[in-house]
Amino acid sequence: MGNAASRSGWSRSRTWALVAGCLTSAAGVAVAQSKITVVDLPQTGNPPTGPYRVVVEHDASLETHTIYRPSELTQKKHPVLVWGEGGCANNGTMFPEYLTEIASHGFVIVADGPPGPPGAGAGGPNGPGGRTGGPPPGGAPGAAPRAGGPGPGMAPAGGAGPGGPGARAAGPGAGGPGGAPGGPRAGGPGGGNMVNGTDLVAAINWLEAQAKDTASRFHSKVEVSRVAAMGMSCGGLMSYGASHDPRVATVGIWNSGLFAADPELYGKIKGSVIIITGGESDIAYANGKRDFQDLPAHIPVFYGAYPSVGHGGTYNQDNGGPYGAVAVAWLQWQLQGDTGASGRGYFVGNECAICKDSNWQIGSRALP
Repeated sequence: MGNAASRSGWSRSRTWALVAGCLTSAAGVAVAQSKITVVDLPQTGNPPTGPYRVVVEHDASLETHTIYRPSELTQKKHPVLVWGEGGCANNGTMFPEYLTEIASHGFVIVADGPPGPPGAGAGGPNGPGGRTGGPPPGGAPGAAPRAGGPGPGMAPAGGAGPGGPGARAAGPGAGGPGGAPGGPRAGGPGGGNMVNGTDLVAAINWLEAQAKDTASRFHSKVEVSRVAAMGMSCGGLMSYGASHDPRVATVGIWNSGLFAADPELYGKIKGSVIIITGGESDIAYANGKRDFQDLPAHIPVFYGAYPSVGHGGTYNQDNGGPYGAVAVAWLQWQLQGDTGASGRGYFVGNECAICKDSNWQIGSRALP
């Protein structure tokens, strides 16, 4: 499947890949697979850049989440990413371009929330709360900040979030409105502490059980002892909440950050951290930058700000845009041990790709 293929052509082959990924000749596995619904996610632009065709699924045994995975699980052990949504939205299909791109490189992704309208979710970059007065997903140079977000030269994030003061009253977090279908649930903005990794840890637990189940398509096919926990905005705070789990080898804080330094939380982080934000119009810009500065010196951390976008990032650009490329390289390094140009070399060394990209403002500490 070449990258030059048209999206319409890819969609047709992708449909077959989705169907083929659910077929099996083993009777026991066939029974288990009957609980699985294939999710059709129309996308635009070029096909994903990885070597794997991707299937998106909703599994009745994990009805609270959405799965993105290679249609053929041919690696000895596929690496795993658990993902939290913007606004803590209950929608596992908020970022299909971004997550499909990552999955095409061999990653099994379990995203919080069942399938919903692509990109929809109150408080997320495409949600009704996230769009008011702000730029479209992907942002634009000089675009106005999203509702509740600081503009250039204004007070740093930490003021009223998209949902106003009430959205933050329950605890530190990135803010976000609640109450809309596909939006935050109890435990999200306005419903409890947002630094809550329960749903992400539940995803790891489920996949760990699947890896032991001889009737599962994931039997002995996923690496669950070293996983990534990542998320956007409120989902990034969920990732912080899962960072204490010894199986979490790396944490991704995307367009997110704590409202105040939390030494106790920092002390429980078991692995590396990547923090990615937009520019100053991103409501989480100051929070993410402060987290980078406040994390203990021994924690390996990479920080990147992409000034031309706001809180919506580049998730819904073709294949996740620059964010997609960074995520793939980071995960290939942290979970697969890739020390070449497509992994470690993307972030450090004389040929560091992101270091040479003037579209990024970056920093790092304690990276091996």
